[in-house]
Amino acid sequence: GEEDADDLVRDFRDEYLGQYDDEEDFAYEIIEECYDLPEFAKTYFDYEKFARDLFMCDYWFDDGFVFRAA
Repeated sequence: GEEDADDLVRDFRDEYLGQYDDEEDFAYEIIEECYDLPEFAKTYFDYEKFARDLFMCDYWFDDGFVFRAA
């Protein structure tokens, strides 16, 4: 029914986080927005491993799009 379609749209809006080149690109943005790392620390930070951890449970990536896991 129509309510079901509304639920799908609402769920999509709640879970969709944006378009990214790859999982590591998303992880980089999370670090920039959520953590106050000094510039020198960012050069040593392992974005690849951080991305792997993020996408194990909390997020999923599909063809350039990132979603919050429900």
